[in-house]
Amino acid sequence: MSNIILADDHLIVAQGIASILQPEHQILAIAKDGLELVELVKQHQPDLVITDISMPDMTGIAAIATLKRINKHLKIICLTMHDEQEYAEGAIAAGAKGYVLKHEASESLIEAVNQVLNGGTYISTSITVDTDKPKLSSRQISVLRLLAQGKSARQVADELFISPRTVEFHKYSIMKLVNAKTSAELIQYALNHGLMD
Repeated sequence: MSNIILADDHLIVAQGIASILQPEHQILAIAKDGLELVELVKQHQPDLVITDISMPDMTGIAAIATLKRINKHLKIICLTMHDEQEYAEGAIAAGAKGYVLKHEASESLIEAVNQVLNGGTYISTSITVDTDKPKLSSRQISVLRLLAQGKSARQVADELFISPRTVEFHKYSIMKLVNAKTSAELIQYALNHGLMD
């Protein structure tokens, strides 16, 4: 039996997910947003996290990047209604090992959980993920997310406890990776990949 934390801003949905997973797995806690998810994971140290993408305060993808920085071995599955390829690629780039669509949860979620817990990956068959796409590190995703919120390099640096020069270096690296020529294109990339809160 594995210990799981769920994150969804709709409690009734989270309870439905929990009922699919129990009694084979133990649900330690349910978070209502990305910030609470990060705190609960620090507190409970679960084997697996299952998170939605669209949540207040911090998106699921931003939370994944944060969690992977805290514990790179943590296994994470996105459970979402977003069937766009960009969201799936954003989640996988951030560190998720599974991507399941909510309307397929009753058939697919148990299989996804088992595969991810056993070291594999699971992506809903209706989604194509281009694994050749640039893979941003969790640190780069954090920098990009904050820059996309309109924060200055100094503000980003203060929030992430790094130097402004390091922020500029990350920004330059990200722009090269995602082929963005301007800050506006960088923000558009963050929007397209579900990194904006």
